[in-house]
Amino acid sequence: MTQTMPLLKLQVTPLGDRQVRFQAIFPVPTDHTAGTCATATLYPGDGSRIDLGTLCAPTLTTWRERRVVDLAEHTYPEAGPFEARLTWGSLTVTVTVAPDEEAEETPAPTPLPDVVTFTVEPDEEAPLHPKVYLAVRGLNKNHRVRLDADAEQAFWLYPADGEEQSAEWTLAYNKPGTYRITVDVVDEQGFWVATLAETSVTVLELPAQDETPEEPPAIEIPESLPPAARIALEEIAAFRTDRPAWLPFRYARPVWPNARTYVSPGGGRISRILLPGTYLSIRGETVVDGEIWYRTAGHDWIPASAVVLIRTSDLRGVVLRREAPPTEPTPPPETPLRRGVVTAYILNVRAQPGVRPDNPPIDKLRQGTEVTIYEEAPYNGEIWYRIGVDRWVHSGWVRIISDTPPETVLRRGVVTAYILNVRAQPGVRPDNPPIDKLYRGTEVTIYEEAPYNGEIWYRIGLNRWVHSGWVRVLDGVPRTDTVSPEESMTLPVGWVVAPVLNVRAQPGVRPDNPPIDKVRYKTVVPILEETTVQGARWYRIGEDRWVYGGWVGVARYKPRPASIRPNEFWVGVNLREQTAVAYEGDEPVYAALVATGLPQTPTVRGIFRTWLRLKWGKMSGGSPARGNYYYLEDVTWTMYFYQGYALHGTYWHDAFGRPRSRGCVNMSPYDAWWVFNWSAKQGKHSPAVYVYWQ
Repeated sequence: MTQTMPLLKLQVTPLGDRQVRFQAIFPVPTDHTAGTCATATLYPGDGSRIDLGTLCAPTLTTWRERRVVDLAEHTYPEAGPFEARLTWGSLTVTVTVAPDEEAEETPAPTPLPDVVTFTVEPDEEAPLHPKVYLAVRGLNKNHRVRLDADAEQAFWLYPADGEEQSAEWTLAYNKPGTYRITVDVVDEQGFWVATLAETSVTVLELPAQDETPEEPPAIEIPESLPPAARIALEEIAAFRTDRPAWLPFRYARPVWPNARTYVSPGGGRISRILLPGTYLSIRGETVVDGEIWYRTAGHDWIPASAVVLIRTSDLRGVVLRREAPPTEPTPPPETPLRRGVVTAYILNVRAQPGVRPDNPPIDKLRQGTEVTIYEEAPYNGEIWYRIGVDRWVHSGWVRIISDTPPETVLRRGVVTAYILNVRAQPGVRPDNPPIDKLYRGTEVTIYEEAPYNGEIWYRIGLNRWVHSGWVRVLDGVPRTDTVSPEESMTLPVGWVVAPVLNVRAQPGVRPDNPPIDKVRYKTVVPILEETTVQGARWYRIGEDRWVYGGWVGVARYKPRPASIRPNEFWVGVNLREQTAVAYEGDEPVYAALVATGLPQTPTVRGIFRTWLRLKWGKMSGGSPARGNYYYLEDVTWTMYFYQGYALHGTYWHDAFGRPRSRGCVNMSPYDAWWVFNWSAKQGKHSPAVYVYWQ
């Protein structure tokens, strides 16, 4: 079926010396044409051909900035004239080009209407809903007046009997920002004629930006509490003690529609009725009559039984490098390597020795993790161990178990059970209860195996054993085709976006090339080679290890646009791949998997600069009647780069690698925190953001 294409004009501007510039001019988009994309080819008429790649019509949001799109500059071999032709999808337009002739004078325009009234009045009680008053006189039958209020809001005045047409509209903005309101005249086909008036309105509804979240009072755990409630309070206390820098809050969603919050814990006075699409931030906890209550960011309370706690994404990007990776220094012969085991329930890893504000945790190790100790150093009278490149831990929580590292070849395995118990010894028996749990997809190192009642058990750490029946051995040596988040590597790099992706020895799907392994969602893989088999992309991620490219989001190098300064910090967002790369000038420094706008709410394309930075704040919008309402408390690490479009942390889903948002660039909590802090070095208007298709 032939695609319906919007109208398009081909404009030619002589530049001198038989050189011209070709531009595409778009009319105001309709619901059926907004954002239409198709392959475009320009035939200048002298026998040459210019492939323009994919050309996209503007959306309602971007029409004013992208109604004129530069296509190409071309130099003709002779004076002409020539018949230039542009093909775009099913549409073809032509124009006569005379390279040596000056541009023709524009004929006198039809008289334009006069603006009688144009005012924008904020509403103090509803700051996101200012009112606009517009009146024009002398609107003729060949013209229409369009008021563009940004954020996909447009209103019209049409010719009518009488000298004056007027209207009053109430605008609706979902997020804080500075919005431009423009009054344009367009012709009968929707092409721009002139701008009659222009102003801007600043809509601010900003939360207080504390340096750190308010610290709630200490939790007292009554002995009379049921076991489940006691465990919940113990988890809360552990979160407070070991709260990651990138995750200042815990979050929850209501169990049922129209759940209530209350003015006080245990009280009966209702504060809010929560609509579907509401997500709450937990700012504090208390116990009333044996029941746990959570204090929300709205300063009201909800019983713990009315919500489900959200497990935020653990996705992390990768640090990028171009030089050779750092290697472990070879210790002197008199200082042999030692092995240790973590004794704390959770042990912070830091880039340098010492606990101080400028040395925050960069990773965590769980109890029982075995580490190699490369060196030790004192800080404030205490000893710290270096267990890797720029990875230090406090020696008080590491017990030395060996003066030399193990010489055996270790194996790797992946947990196949939904939840797998970890025990201190092999076997299931009353005196050997579970001490930890592992979730499906967790990779483990197998140090040894031992039988118990005719079944094999694997040791995955010091006094940490699991049943072998729920662990699939990956291969005989540690994996080399996946990357841990703390490793650094070069572009291109990819993330698996399918739940499970087959690995094959060669590219292509055929009977003699069966799967030899699987990689799971969010696994980071190096892109070592690319090829195409029967029209499908395949990536090599290791020696004789290939995966289908349709299920891998790849971060690639993007040349710096000329409008971004050579020393500027910027983030390139690839809509096709659903990835983002942070750059310092021309140097890529970090790559991440993201989720951008859905087709009906696309992420705006172009080059922008951050205009507002928030550590955390509320986001809301949509309509309950339309089923797209959302109310999100304490969205963290937000960088608004165009109107209400932002890079920000996302706690309410873990579906990165596919479009998911209402236009923003969703990032995992860690990745948003990393970009927020990295870009802060260049001030409040950093980073620049370049959103492109590929």
